[in-house]
Amino acid sequence: MELNSHRLRLVPLTLDELEDSLVDRELVGKKAGLKSKGQLTNLMRIVYKIKINNIKKDPKNYLFYTYWQIILKEENRIIGRVGFKNIPDRDGKIEVGYGMEEEYRDKSYMTEALNTIIKWAFSDDGTKAIFAVTKKDNIPSQRVLLKVGMELYEEDEKFYKWIKKYI
Repeated sequence: MELNSHRLRLVPLTLDELEDSLVDRELVGKKAGLKSKGQLTNLMRIVYKIKINNIKKDPKNYLFYTYWQIILKEENRIIGRVGFKNIPDRDGKIEVGYGMEEEYRDKSYMTEALNTIIKWAFSDDGTKAIFAVTKKDNIPSQRVLLKVGMELYEEDEKFYKWIKKYI
């Protein structure tokens, strides 16, 4: 399965690809015929391990647990990732997280990717709202969330919380 937008393809990593990324993330891209660069940071290695454990416990919801690679069609290059942090809770709320390679920021790619994954998530009957959390000083991420129609709904000392409800 993959999702497509005007300039991007969103392709979910398989369980094997998530596991292989812990060893060599660049090789995973090469095996898929994609250009990529960089290895996982220690924090992202922890996140990938959580995703792997969740998929093993609940394989039918794998598309909610995995990361979706953001692939720039014209370069056939992995430029970022987007994914959910769990399945929708009993109120139908789910958190989205994302990251973009630095040289591809400020080109509206993340806005395009988020709009695509949000549309997909809302096609699931269990998803009623999608939220995201940003640090208060992460203005670029906040601009992206505003562009995809999220609204600020809560804040604390360090973070803003944003939400988009299914209409």
